[in-house]
Amino acid sequence: MVYVDGNGIPIALEVESAQKAEVKLALQTIDQVSIAGRPLHPKKRAEAICADKAYDAKWLRDALRARNIKPKIPKKRKRGQIDEPLYNQTITEFYRTRWIVERTISWFSWYRRLLVRWERDDDVYEAFVTLACMMICLKKVLL
Repeated sequence: MVYVDGNGIPIALEVESAQKAEVKLALQTIDQVSIAGRPLHPKKRAEAICADKAYDAKWLRDALRARNIKPKIPKKRKRGQIDEPLYNQTITEFYRTRWIVERTISWFSWYRRLLVRWERDDDVYEAFVTLACMMICLKKVLL
């Protein structure tokens, strides 16, 4: 799971096995974030978070609100519901920035070592993912 800023630069990263649902990793990843704000007073959280429908869970929304983060997560349709929930229409403008996250995830495919996980050791794979994050940050800063 990767947490990115508005430019697509990775800020926080969480590597786990494929059996664990991503929604369960969301709070761990968010808690790693420390954004530089004023000197000696880093901003700990973003003001709002954009995620896809897979993260639609009441407990996650409540936990984000407890951290003073506005969740901009579209709601899933309920069984038998034909129309899109009204809430999804209210966050349409904000949700249009979701492509930035998807673009960052696609940047990881530049690194062949990450496309297919050959390493059995989690620490080695996490080191390669961290190295890829550093390379992405350098490309964004230098170009």
